[in-house]
Amino acid sequence: MKENVTAMYARKNFGRLLDKTALLGDTYIIERSGRPMAALVSVDTLQETQADTMEMQKNLEKLIKKIKGSKSKKLEKAIADARESANKLLL
Repeated sequence: MKENVTAMYARKNFGRLLDKTALLGDTYIIERSGRPMAALVSVDTLQETQADTMEMQKNLEKLIKKIKGSKSKKLEKAIADARESANKLLL
């Protein structure tokens, strides 16, 4: 289950949210003034997301190596943009 909660609610109910996240796999988006600020996710979910991101990065690097010799400015810009996007995902 995914649920949005306020920062104050999360602070007051942190133990309960932590238990539900760890045991049931629930995800909580923590908001302040109606804006999403952080997420509480299980370690399993985080590790799966990181593994998926790393796999995407590897696939992107393979693709870049295949087409690196191209002289097309559009292609070079697309490669640079893709690399930048992938690096942002890893942070």
